[in-house]
Amino acid sequence: MLLLKLFIEAVLLMIFVQDIKERSVYWFLFPVLTLLFLGLQLLQGHAFAEMGQSVIVNIGFLVFQFLIVSVYFSVKSKKWTNITAGLLGWGDVLFLLTLCFYLSVLNFLFFYITSLILVLIIWLVWQFLAKEINKQVPLAGLQALVFAVFSGACWWIWPLNLTNDNWLLKVIYK
Repeated sequence: MLLLKLFIEAVLLMIFVQDIKERSVYWFLFPVLTLLFLGLQLLQGHAFAEMGQSVIVNIGFLVFQFLIVSVYFSVKSKKWTNITAGLLGWGDVLFLLTLCFYLSVLNFLFFYITSLILVLIIWLVWQFLAKEINKQVPLAGLQALVFAVFSGACWWIWPLNLTNDNWLLKVIYK
């Protein structure tokens, strides 16, 4: 299991470095990461049926979110807007879909919201310090970095299970 976690961290860091340097990520890293996530869950004793429910809810949330954003930009521009044509990269979409195969529903929502806030802060600070202003945010790369830190901390520092919502429910109900 340790080796699998190290491979996951390595792939996450490759996504980060590639997205920062090139503003694109090799597509094959996302299926590899998905398989690593599924393998880790199976080694942790999760059943496919249990994983499937979270995956379906997480993907449903993303589809709903992308539709809402598409409708917003379409109304704003008064014509149908495809958000993957300039607003959101396919790497960003694929990275989020990949996470759907590992995180439980509340953990996915928690990570999604928290990572968007952190990415915005990181990007604003980066743009403030940078000599060149770039409008393209390396969302997948920065989210991969955030997830690498988050998952690494949960695996090796705090014993939190990212495939189970219990720890978040305890925090919410305290």
